[in-house]
Amino acid sequence: MTIKKNPSRQELIVAHLDIGFADPAAYGTAEAAIDLPGNAILVGGDVTVLTAWNSATSATLKLGDTADDDRYTATPIDLKTAGRTALTITGFRHPIAESLKALLAQAGAAATAGKARVAIHYYVAGRSAFSQT
Repeated sequence: MTIKKNPSRQELIVAHLDIGFADPAAYGTAEAAIDLPGNAILVGGDVTVLTAWNSATSATLKLGDTADDDRYTATPIDLKTAGRTALTITGFRHPIAESLKALLAQAGAAATAGKARVAIHYYVAGRSAFSQT
């Protein structure tokens, strides 16, 4: 038996979102952040803290979906430290169109500064933009 090649090709899709300290409707509640089509599979991404949160005790971000609020963040990302953290890529295929959810939490006096960028890279299983033969 021979391996059957798949000639279908597509570019990676990149989506990003900037989140500021005042953007969450309610800290501690997962909110829709980035919409995904059905059959989307994340293959990369990161969270970059551009301006550290200045909340008194802690500030964190988890990225996931309705079923698993931290599917793409093995541990909550520290928003009080500027820098880049790669997402945890699981190979999960989102069977239906849905939103990735960002859950921001903070403790102590509320932040008055802070900005982060979430970026994801994904493809859509079964989609073909062109063929390579």
